[in-house]
Amino acid sequence: MAGMLPSPLKFAPSEEASVAAFDPADLEDPSVSLGSFSRDLGAAGNHQQQHHQHHPAAMEEGLGGDEIDKTESVGSKKKRAEMWQDSEMDALVSAYKQVHMKLLLAGKNGKHVFKSANEKWTEVRNLLLPMGVDRQPKEIERKWSNLLTAYKQIVEWNKKIGHPSYWELDDVLKKEKTKAKELPATFRVQLFESMAEFLGDRNGRRARCLDPNGAPGNGNSTMAGNSTVAGNSSSSSLSRFEMALSHVDVPICLDKLGSQLIRNLDGSLRRPGVILVATGSFNPPTIMHLRMFELARNRLMSEGYSVLGGYMSPVHDGYAKPGLALAEHRIQMCQISTADSPFIMVDSWEARQPTRQRTVDVLARVDHCINGGMITEGTVRIMLLCGVDLLATLEDASIWIPDHVERICRDYGIVCLSRDGQSIDKVVFQNETLHRHRRNILAMEDMAQIGVSSTIVRQSFERALSVKYLVHDGVIEYVKSHRLYNYRE
Repeated sequence: MAGMLPSPLKFAPSEEASVAAFDPADLEDPSVSLGSFSRDLGAAGNHQQQHHQHHPAAMEEGLGGDEIDKTESVGSKKKRAEMWQDSEMDALVSAYKQVHMKLLLAGKNGKHVFKSANEKWTEVRNLLLPMGVDRQPKEIERKWSNLLTAYKQIVEWNKKIGHPSYWELDDVLKKEKTKAKELPATFRVQLFESMAEFLGDRNGRRARCLDPNGAPGNGNSTMAGNSTVAGNSSSSSLSRFEMALSHVDVPICLDKLGSQLIRNLDGSLRRPGVILVATGSFNPPTIMHLRMFELARNRLMSEGYSVLGGYMSPVHDGYAKPGLALAEHRIQMCQISTADSPFIMVDSWEARQPTRQRTVDVLARVDHCINGGMITEGTVRIMLLCGVDLLATLEDASIWIPDHVERICRDYGIVCLSRDGQSIDKVVFQNETLHRHRRNILAMEDMAQIGVSSTIVRQSFERALSVKYLVHDGVIEYVKSHRLYNYRE
């Protein structure tokens, strides 16, 4: 790479940004090996992200128009509970997600994690306090109940065929449904997607359909992330990435991002930052999927970089590989697998889109969310993390669009793990595009040579063989409870 990343990096005090990635090739057995690595940085787009605006009191999310909030008793008097702001509701979803994962990981013993409901909601409150939200357990429980009810109403509504999705309803119909208590008066799509990340949408999410001119709904405007493009702009003026964002906006997880920062005494970053993105089926995720992130982090640190975070991006159901579990199951298993990692997260954007996406669009979205919204000064490099088996497919024009391969290598870079004795150097040498950008490809090797693959794990489930220590214990329990992969006792 021709230059060092500018520093220091400063994180914007904005709310959640949206990020994701996708790959047409299956990275089921991710072996990644790092070799010579250049510091030739690709250009990162600077996109502006708008903050959410608070809704008026009578339109608080999770409540009907005539159901603003309940009152709290204070002595002999009663006072109306303070309105929940957008940032508070976002924090509540984030906090409840942590409790939800704790219960999920406990499996059959989940009912013993908390002795009472009050203990559970007190735990949520303790998680909210560091986020600047000071609410009482009962108040938190009631608000979550309202949000969950509204979420389920939207899910059921969006399942129905023959009418617009919730976010496309005209004011008259929405008011009618709100009055009948069939739908909430208002509910941010970003909040809905955050809840769907771990609750599952049960097929309730539907894209905001585009008209032939690229505009959703009434055709007056086209949503690109959180910004609006005037309706008189032609669809050709929008990038494919912006068009993808207009379908389903899924907030990117930021919970662990930046925890690995190494700063100087003056607060500036000592090392330039990198974020890793691994795409694939993760069917199911194995210890090798997680280990390749660790190997990549070690290799990057040896080159003078700081890995700020990593994302697992499960492939869309449209990949249609035989034996591929539904995306919702694979997302949940990835969540379970990464729960204990200090820097690996799950990005479900790719899996939740209406159709399959391209890897370059996945990387572009992550770049847009991080460098266009979270970072206010400096640039973080987004890199594709993969195995040599995927790297070898990049020359296959029936799988990859040549221009996309060029952009991935030039603008982002690749961290690749070798496996089964396959030479990364040979693959790079035989591919003209890879060879031209060889200084942007970092090869690594796992000295442990752990031969673990999703295929072996699935076959073991089918044959009632132990997969202990090949996948997270929580994944084993999840597969058992949902009877995936023809599981046999």
